[in-house]
Amino acid sequence: MKKEFVDQVFSSVSSKYDFMNDVMSFGLHRVWKNEVISLLKIYKDSLVLDLASGSGDISKKIKEKYDCKCIALDANIKMLELAKKKIDSASPFYIYGTAENLPFKKSIFDYVIVSFGLRNFNDIPESLKQINRVLKKEGTFICLEFSEANNPIFREVIKAYYKVIPNLGLLFANNKIAYEYLVESIINFPNQIELTKKLTEAGFKTIKVIDIIDGVAAIHISKKQ
Repeated sequence: MKKEFVDQVFSSVSSKYDFMNDVMSFGLHRVWKNEVISLLKIYKDSLVLDLASGSGDISKKIKEKYDCKCIALDANIKMLELAKKKIDSASPFYIYGTAENLPFKKSIFDYVIVSFGLRNFNDIPESLKQINRVLKKEGTFICLEFSEANNPIFREVIKAYYKVIPNLGLLFANNKIAYEYLVESIINFPNQIELTKKLTEAGFKTIKVIDIIDGVAAIHISKKQ
């Protein structure tokens, strides 16, 4: 099953996770995550869910900038342990769980943020419905994910680079198989239009898309009304 395989992948790459993210994106993933944080309007009584929190980049940035309540949820224990080591003070509350079955009451979060995690969910449509359920009526879902370059020529350049990534995984992390999966997950992930359709089907009414580097990555900002 995909869930078990993905869990094995992230367990196997956890020790090199942050380093490989820097290598593969030339450090740009940090800039993109900062752009996500800049979109937030968080107050002291805000409740934020960092879903598929991974090594805790988003949670760390939120806790450094805002005095708010933040929950980091991930389906991989080793990634949660990595996040705990990264964030020493003013830590978020950590939960082990899946996006398809969020352990929260409905309408409690002001923001749900997923950063490079949606493509790894076992059931994306169900996960989006769960996200919609736990958001407040005026809440916002922000998804940062790899997408499809708009320029056809640039798109081919990116595809050629993706073929290199498994070799980088072998060279720097001694793990080619895991990075073959990660590339496959990017290639098979819905593009901007397709993801917007899935968000609409999950119940979101207002959706804004911000392309990054001509669409290599994209930020979807979705609201319930």
